[in-house]
Amino acid sequence: MRVLIIFGLLFGTSFFANAWWDDGHRKVCELALENISSKKKEEIENLIGRDSDWCVWADTIKRKRPETRPWHYINLARDDFTYSTTDCPEQGCIVSALEEQIKIYKDKNNQKWRRAEALKFIGHLVGDIHQPLHVGDVGHYGGNRQFITLHDGTKTNIHELWDGIIPAYALQLDFKTINIDLYSPQESQLTHEERIRFWIQESRKKLYDPSFGYRNEDMVFDQDYMIENISVVYLQIILASARLQRLLEEI
Repeated sequence: MRVLIIFGLLFGTSFFANAWWDDGHRKVCELALENISSKKKEEIENLIGRDSDWCVWADTIKRKRPETRPWHYINLARDDFTYSTTDCPEQGCIVSALEEQIKIYKDKNNQKWRRAEALKFIGHLVGDIHQPLHVGDVGHYGGNRQFITLHDGTKTNIHELWDGIIPAYALQLDFKTINIDLYSPQESQLTHEERIRFWIQESRKKLYDPSFGYRNEDMVFDQDYMIENISVVYLQIILASARLQRLLEEI
């Protein structure tokens, strides 16, 4: 049934890759807060109110605060699946930024505005880690220069495809929450730092799956490709939301 729904979306709807991943980030945070404890939800609302765009904010400040741009991704050597601190440049990366924002948020002696900003970064960066092209190869610019043509003749790049076009279709589906303890039970035994590295490794493996087409000049981005990978984006969104919920409960 889901395949039929997706097929209908592909042929019955026209989308443009125009900041659609904003809606992906909103969905991650929306799902996370749906199932979070009332005590934690009250703490979050005390910091940011009922702002539905709190998980989008980190993208909106890039122009005014360019030092935060490198915080949204990490680049590893080709065929490397294991993050090392030496992979993170001096200006920072998604791993160091997320670790630092967790520390800021946990310290209740920090000013309210600092903890609110940290919370917004945390929500956004957990989402970014689950977009595989945010954990790409050194020198490949997150796939922004891997230019492709879609089945309908649309010319784009693979980053925009996964950042915008595919999420636009996936977000038309009915989202269900996932029990992260059942899906990935080993995570409960990991520290926050170990968990972030686990997510990096997981996204790298998805990036390098042959069906992804990363750095593959022969890949055909047809309707079958879209149908197969809409379900991947769907999973990444619900994984990010479940992990964000768990993280916020713990900190």
